[in-house]
Amino acid sequence: MRLVRFRRNDDKSQPSRIYAQVVGSHLDKEVRGIGQAELFQNGEHLILPANAWKCGETVLEALLSKQVPLGDIRQSTSLIDGLIHSVESSMPTEDDEPAHAAYHVVFRAIREAFLAFCTADSPVEDELGALLDGKMPKVSRYFVSPPPPAPTYNGTPANVFSDAPYIEPLPKDGTKGHLLEREALKYGMASTRYPNGAFVVTDSQSQQRMGFKWGRSPLASGVALSICSYKEATRRLLNRVDVPVPNGRVFSIADEAQAIQYADRIGYPVVCKPVAGLRGIGVVANIKNRNELEDALRLYKHSELGADDFVIEEHVPGEDYRIVVIGDRVVASVVRAPASVTGDGLHTVADLIEHKNQARQANPHLSSRPIKLSESLEYQLELAGLKYTSVPARGQVVLLANSANLSQGGDSFEIADELHPSIKELSVKAVQAVPGLGFCGLDMLIEDHTKPVWEQRVTVIELNAHAAIGSAQYPMWGTPAPVAKDFFEATCANADISLPVAQSERLSVELSIRGRVTGVGYRQWLKRKAVRFGLTGFVRNHGKSGVLAHIEGDADAVAALGYLAMTGPHRAVPTSVTMRHVGGLHRSAFEIISDPFKVRAVRKAKRVVSRMRRKVRKTLRLGTPRGMSLALPRFRTDEESSRQRLGPA
Repeated sequence: MRLVRFRRNDDKSQPSRIYAQVVGSHLDKEVRGIGQAELFQNGEHLILPANAWKCGETVLEALLSKQVPLGDIRQSTSLIDGLIHSVESSMPTEDDEPAHAAYHVVFRAIREAFLAFCTADSPVEDELGALLDGKMPKVSRYFVSPPPPAPTYNGTPANVFSDAPYIEPLPKDGTKGHLLEREALKYGMASTRYPNGAFVVTDSQSQQRMGFKWGRSPLASGVALSICSYKEATRRLLNRVDVPVPNGRVFSIADEAQAIQYADRIGYPVVCKPVAGLRGIGVVANIKNRNELEDALRLYKHSELGADDFVIEEHVPGEDYRIVVIGDRVVASVVRAPASVTGDGLHTVADLIEHKNQARQANPHLSSRPIKLSESLEYQLELAGLKYTSVPARGQVVLLANSANLSQGGDSFEIADELHPSIKELSVKAVQAVPGLGFCGLDMLIEDHTKPVWEQRVTVIELNAHAAIGSAQYPMWGTPAPVAKDFFEATCANADISLPVAQSERLSVELSIRGRVTGVGYRQWLKRKAVRFGLTGFVRNHGKSGVLAHIEGDADAVAALGYLAMTGPHRAVPTSVTMRHVGGLHRSAFEIISDPFKVRAVRKAKRVVSRMRRKVRKTLRLGTPRGMSLALPRFRTDEESSRQRLGPA
């Protein structure tokens, strides 16, 4: 059974549509029923609440355990209506009528699909399948029951991380800077965070400060960053110190014909990639002939970096590795596999992709890096003779990308303990070839990471001076490496800052938030996040443009809330968040405290107004003339004003 939502057209002329499908077999024949309904009512597009979708999933899951009365429309109607009524009675009350209507849109599609399935006496056209094959990138929600098996590697399930619930609400790429700031807080340092990922930490003993931005730190100089971002410059530097790199050349977007001739000359297979790319955008590997290269160049032109210069280089055999070097040692090594799914003989490629993305949601680093439904993915399916609705055989691996990039949905395996010493030495040598590069993530192609470099071909593809540290900290499989801790300790050693012997696992910090954070519901928002994370403390306004909070609890949760404080509710515009360590208050809950100065001011204003009323009535002697009102506005407390604007917290 499937439940699918298609987004509305870009011009909004066609509303979002919910499709439900029930598939089964009867007398050795496949039987299917489909239902659909539009998220549209009274000329208005309806917003689909998350709970409405969850209720639809609950109905479909409940149907799996029921005996379906095929051919009996009365019993079928009674069964589906009873299930929907049972779920309706337990769903949350929606005061908003359009939101309530969205629930019934979902139920209507499911009911129609189930009744069509129960009364079908012959195979019908797979209307939903045709839509998925043609418009899969338009799908915004997808559910299938029963689900495919959970992803495994050699029978081992994917890693589970205790801090995943705290990192999940962070903005995309939040782990890049958050992990380093978290280490600083655990070591007792103060931190001030600014917009665009920048933050400064201050050592409490020496008062020395260190600046970071996302994954960038003082360990890598600006010159090193510039060199590493330009792949051709990196290639030349590595060539000078005899580090193996693939043969290749840079071409402008207008030199497509020369690029094809160059590929013909060096021989296929080749790789096409942007000269200064990131996140695997525009990369096409293992191009086997001229026709495939022309297709790859067409895909490149339509990518985000399609107007930039590109590189044509030889395709080197081997698996893709990200090796992390800090100073003169390798601290992590992640082998990356291209995005793929494994068939079970029952579910479609679309089912498998959606379920794999759900598994990635549980990984702090991969949750913001799903398998993307793109033209490149469809190209890979076409090469394999498959479509979104194809059902791969049990154990069949379906490749969805030809480059092993985690940002494009690739898988990660931590194998640093197995890496041969000669490969580690080569990695350090490559990093030291770039002046001022104290931290780096090398992309290497290696045939067998357990063998020495002289027994195989090992090639350095590129250097990343601000590589995402989360890939090794949160691998999908293998033993996680404490890269953030090693990285931060090396940064402190470089600045001659002494660190405590041990880190704190519980924190008590004061948050000072500046910017547009008063009168926008910021305190109520912060309380909801703190309660969600299981933290205690309080929050109150601090002056005209500030909020002060005290939060206590698990160190991972406190650090995540401090990072999240820089975002705030949608009307807030924080400009800085400073976290300082303070003594614990040992509160049992998280509270909103009224501003005492404002409370006193309101009380004083009320007394003044009361005296004015008495004076006016005394002057009129006979009281207020009929038809004339002397009522003055009622002054509200800060809490009352906030509740009137925003509703209950």
